Amino acid sequence: MFAILFGAVLPIFWSQRIEASVLVADTTMSRMVELNADAPFCALYNDRGVIQRMVLGADPRKVRQISSNLVTDLEETCKASRDKGKNQAPGSGLIYPGTKWCGPGNVANSYDDLGQHSVEDACCREHDHCSTTIAPQQCIHGICNNSPFTRSHCDCDAKFRRCLQNLNTEVANTLGALFFNVIQVICFKERRPCSQWQRNGYAEAVSDRLCSQYKFRPSDKYVPMMPLSMNK
Repeated sequence: MFAILFGAVLPIFWSQRIEASVLVADTTMSRMVELNADAPFCALYNDRGVIQRMVLGADPRKVRQISSNLVTDLEETCKASRDKGKNQAPGSGLIYPGTKWCGPGNVANSYDDLGQHSVEDACCREHDHCSTTIAPQQCIHGICNNSPFTRSHCDCDAKFRRCLQNLNTEVANTLGALFFNVIQVICFKERRPCSQWQRNGYAEAVSDRLCSQYKFRPSDKYVPMMPLSMNK
């Protein structure tokens, strides 16, 4: 109904919407979940024509085709989120179905508590335990995190990306596309080391402090490894 009602105007908005979404379709292109960063964080489609046009108009890095049972799991998670509506708290979002650590926060009972997709969940858990982070509204080493999300050191984001790429499963690649290609993750890292002439005129303690500042930068995009290892 939604797809038919808005079918005529969808192309006008596709270029803007798809840029901020990952499209997750089943192998027959008859069901699709659009995941995005804004509440309620998803939309459902079951019109094959609309799905095919959206997929063709999207950045390939933001399109995933996965098994029917995994799409069903995503649909159920999406429906639950849509029931909560658009007025969800800042920093909220979806916990990926079958995981307990892949999303904002976690729903695990303990460190050893992993979801059905345990190997992918372990990658998310490791990223959640990054030792160098900046909490929301926290300022360290010359930068402040004004977002509702915790920011991680770029080394942690790179390790998370490699963890998912090395698994190369449907779930891992969907998580990678969502985290790195849609949410547009920002990480932080040290600025380039100061040269001696840049330190001239400063006391050693002052120059050490100035030369150890952090800077924000976008995390690298996620590109799946090939060939794909299918989750059944």
